[in-house]
Amino acid sequence: MSIIKELQTISNDQSLSLDKKLESLLRIGTEILGLETGIISNIRGEQYSVLSVVTPENDIQVDSLFSLTETYCADVVKSNSFIAYHNIDVSPGASHPCFEKYTLKSYLASPIYVSGAFFGTVNFSSLDPREAPFSNLELDYLLLLASWVGNELERQQALNNLNAQKAVLTERNSLLNQVANLAGVGTWELNVDTRAITWSGTLRRMLHVHGDKILKPEDITKFIVDDTQRKIYLEQFTQMMKSGEDFAYELEVRTDTGETRWLESRAHPVFEGGRCVKVIGATLDVTQMHLDKAELQHKTNMAESALKARSEFLANMSHEIRTPIHGVQGMLEALLGSSLNSKQHELASIAMQSADALLGIVNDILDFSKIDSGNISFEEAPTNLAEVIEEQVPMFSRLAKEKGLELIISTTALNSKTFIADKLRIGQILINLLNNAIKFTKEGKITVDTKCTRYGKGRYRVKLIVTDSGIGISEQQQKIIFSPFMQAENSMQRRYGGTGLGLTIVKQIVEHYSGKIEVSSNIGIGARFTVTLTLDDANAGAIAEKACGHDYSYTPTRQELSSLKALIVEDNEINQLVIKEQLREVGLPGEVAVNGEEAVDKVKRSLAEKTPYAVIFMDCHMPVMGGLEATKKIRALGEQTKDIPIIALTANVLTGDKEKCLKSGMNDFISKPVGVSRLKECVFRHLSKQLQGRTTALKDPA
Repeated sequence: MSIIKELQTISNDQSLSLDKKLESLLRIGTEILGLETGIISNIRGEQYSVLSVVTPENDIQVDSLFSLTETYCADVVKSNSFIAYHNIDVSPGASHPCFEKYTLKSYLASPIYVSGAFFGTVNFSSLDPREAPFSNLELDYLLLLASWVGNELERQQALNNLNAQKAVLTERNSLLNQVANLAGVGTWELNVDTRAITWSGTLRRMLHVHGDKILKPEDITKFIVDDTQRKIYLEQFTQMMKSGEDFAYELEVRTDTGETRWLESRAHPVFEGGRCVKVIGATLDVTQMHLDKAELQHKTNMAESALKARSEFLANMSHEIRTPIHGVQGMLEALLGSSLNSKQHELASIAMQSADALLGIVNDILDFSKIDSGNISFEEAPTNLAEVIEEQVPMFSRLAKEKGLELIISTTALNSKTFIADKLRIGQILINLLNNAIKFTKEGKITVDTKCTRYGKGRYRVKLIVTDSGIGISEQQQKIIFSPFMQAENSMQRRYGGTGLGLTIVKQIVEHYSGKIEVSSNIGIGARFTVTLTLDDANAGAIAEKACGHDYSYTPTRQELSSLKALIVEDNEINQLVIKEQLREVGLPGEVAVNGEEAVDKVKRSLAEKTPYAVIFMDCHMPVMGGLEATKKIRALGEQTKDIPIIALTANVLTGDKEKCLKSGMNDFISKPVGVSRLKECVFRHLSKQLQGRTTALKDPA
């Protein structure tokens, strides 16, 4: 019998399973080729699985798994063609990875394709070498056998797919029948000519109508509870029969047993010869939906009340915590500026670092709370990202130097580019990433790199890449580090401190700019965080003003400032001392009012004495009279007070606080705690307008 005939006989034998057919095909191959072992493999990636096998000793089992690289079939995959090794000792020889592992001396294999895709191999082997290479006829037999095996597998695959589709259709039909029984949809029909109405049993049960009761069109409208709804229903039903458009409605009804229900129904007119001859419809009981909606509204109201209470709590918490921190930082800043010996300076510096850490924790919690409630604000403006990054260099260079780390920052890709972004929020991203990098790195270096590529007209994809040589992050922990309150490792919070909110905040800011943050890391090697932001070009259409740097063009001198006076409206005695001391360092004398009422009186008196205040720093929460009310009263004193800069100086930093201050008539907003540099910048910005033009500018600058 010829090989073609044998293959045909096996394929057409309906009594043989696929496994038996494959085994029979392999036996034919071993006989024709004179090689005792035949295998059909399925190869997926680097895994080699035995699908069918024929061996003299049955020492290889079906479903056995091997690494592809440990088999000669790896050469088939690599060449995407058949391989024929009649004497392995000669070729490929002892250098082949499989030579030492197997005692095979001859090997013949061909790829198998199923539906045009690579499936695996059909291969034959022997423990003895052949004297002569495989003939062209033997190679043709191999390729024919591989093609036949592929066809059998493809046929079985098609059959399996067909059976699977059949099973899915059967299941869907069964499901549709169940849905039809369980949905509880009542159907009805109105014959326009005879005015006969037909209701399904489901609809009759829905309205508690007896099965023998004959219904007329006028009976239907009696179920509608509200007279106005009844009138509207009749008008729209009549209009539907004229226009031919479907009519959907939801009505409150009263059943034959007096029970109130809500029904949703849809009516469809059927036209013949240009006129409506029939109306069919489907009705659903939506009473539970209405009850759930009312319950949901109730819960929504409760949730909104809870959110409001939380916001008020956070505002109070912010004020109560940040106010004493302001006092601590201010006094420490003043202390560090005084004459101290090295030990005292060291102790004061440590205390300042602890105060900074405490403020960082408070800020993280407040920022997360704002993000969590959807209230975080973004002030979009032209921003030079290179300058934003470089502003952080001095602080982090000092921190890196203290730990003996090398800090390398490159902003070349961002030079001469200005984007529409929130400078503060972008700064938060960099500060959080650099803080973590320095915190978790004992030795080596930290790099900040930037990339910028055009992304459509007037848009860019900007990348900030922070890489460290620190302790690294495990693969498991990388999956959770962007979740709230999660440290890189369980012990990190105890060892390094922090809230576990920094990366969560970064992720939220990044997502605001249609971006993403990615991490790649290995334990003991370090970590790389890549932030991708999609930003608009601030120069697209018109040259934007420089976004960064001071927005005042005149620097007052100490002599000029000493001739002015500021009013500090603050009820906390420590904060009074702090702000007064900070203004003294700036060069501006200050007076104190302990509440808003006293502030209004002092402003009145200063106007009467023709010695008005040059600037007023106003706390918002005070006894007797708060800062917002005091500001309104000061602005109402006359034209002269409208030009006095009033700066909100408050521990509240929640969304809306700044807007409330500006709406009351204030000019600016500074959140506590306030450093000397920030206070100085604010003073110069507002007073430079008053002092610009004086010839003493830039002499003895503050």
